[in-house]
Amino acid sequence: MNEQIIIQDILKIMAESEYEGRPLSRDTIVSELSLSIDQADQMIHDLEAAELIEPGTMKLAARGREYALHVLRAHRLYETYLAHKTGIEESQWHSRAHVEEHKLSASDVEKLARDLNYPRYDPHGDPIPTATGFMPAKKGQLITEYPQGWAGRVVHVEDEPPQKYAILSSASIGPGTIVRISKKDDREMVIETEGCTFKLPVDVAGLLSVEPLLNEETFDESLVRLSSLTVKEKATVTGLSSLCLGLERNRLLDLGLVPGTTIFIDLVSTSGNPVAYNIRGASIALRTQQADRVLIHKRKEKSNG
Repeated sequence: MNEQIIIQDILKIMAESEYEGRPLSRDTIVSELSLSIDQADQMIHDLEAAELIEPGTMKLAARGREYALHVLRAHRLYETYLAHKTGIEESQWHSRAHVEEHKLSASDVEKLARDLNYPRYDPHGDPIPTATGFMPAKKGQLITEYPQGWAGRVVHVEDEPPQKYAILSSASIGPGTIVRISKKDDREMVIETEGCTFKLPVDVAGLLSVEPLLNEETFDESLVRLSSLTVKEKATVTGLSSLCLGLERNRLLDLGLVPGTTIFIDLVSTSGNPVAYNIRGASIALRTQQADRVLIHKRKEKSNG
């Protein structure tokens, strides 16, 4: 990692800590960037000398904040671009954006923002700084602060550390997902969503920030994922998950997976994945991950398949 990238990464960490009101120390820099203590001390000294951080405070100076917010804006806009405009796997968004954030000029970032219609939040629910440095308000509270039986909507998922984030990603839990806490203790939270139940260690569940449902909203126990459909069952598509973005969303809509569509299983492969579904008379194969993103209501009548 070259010196310029390290400088940008340190400033970005400082901006994030400042925004979230978290204390920051040299040890945090050492841990997050895998630097030696000597390296971290030298970089901090250089940043102070360049008047990017206030001497002896571990706080951003005005120039440092401007620089940091540019990098942060570039990263979060690029993740948004990957999510909405490409078919790149979700697991690659963060690493690819981390590479590109160090390459994008101010004009590149502004063009990206304009092409995306100036989004306020990235796909994980993180606020995207504006060109003038304004940061939208942080949304939600940690789900761990709510009691057993509470239901609400996920508004942010912390994507680091990657190993813990991967658990939530594989469960298709992310911004927009409506969840209910069915059990909670000091070690584990059991979360229900879209007909599925997930047992999550408290430190994994703690990556989720949530908000209460709106007054007219309820936790719909009959709303389930297409992946739960069994042979002989019929269902009606109610919509696509909020996590279904970009080319994936466009493809599923083009296949006819729109609200009101009747769907049932045509054929299950030997391995069980993919499964062929009958959609408006056509047999369409979907992987489990894709079927997880299609929301349905099961119907009482059985299919003839």
